[in-house]
Amino acid sequence: MPVGYTIDLARSLVLSRGWGVVTDCELLAHARALTADPRFARNFHQLADLREVTDARVTESTNKQMLVRLNPFGAGARRAMVVTCDVAFGMARMYQILREGSPDELEIFREMDDALRWLGIADAKLELLSALSKAPPIPGLD
Repeated sequence: MPVGYTIDLARSLVLSRGWGVVTDCELLAHARALTADPRFARNFHQLADLREVTDARVTESTNKQMLVRLNPFGAGARRAMVVTCDVAFGMARMYQILREGSPDELEIFREMDDALRWLGIADAKLELLSALSKAPPIPGLD
């Protein structure tokens, strides 16, 4: 179960986290869970912490499916993905390219501080990192 999220309502921010080997199934479950979450709004920003991802087994068709049908984010949303693993970086770049024309804005970063600055939440770094570390796994992925 290497994906999870929590929502910071005060900041209108989704804190997503991935670790270990991330698969198609898990990313699709993440998108579906957000869409179904009554606390979520399409204009929320997102901080996706993928620094602990060691491998990504995600196909191009999954990226297209997420883009076309399941992307829960809409106009006004700013999304920052933080990756250190080259495989995860490649996955994130492929997603970024395939989603061209989406109403939300997505940037990929190698450093957490850069992502936090871009989202305008650098002053809350310690609190957000703590919340990210406690983001519960999405249920039903066992």
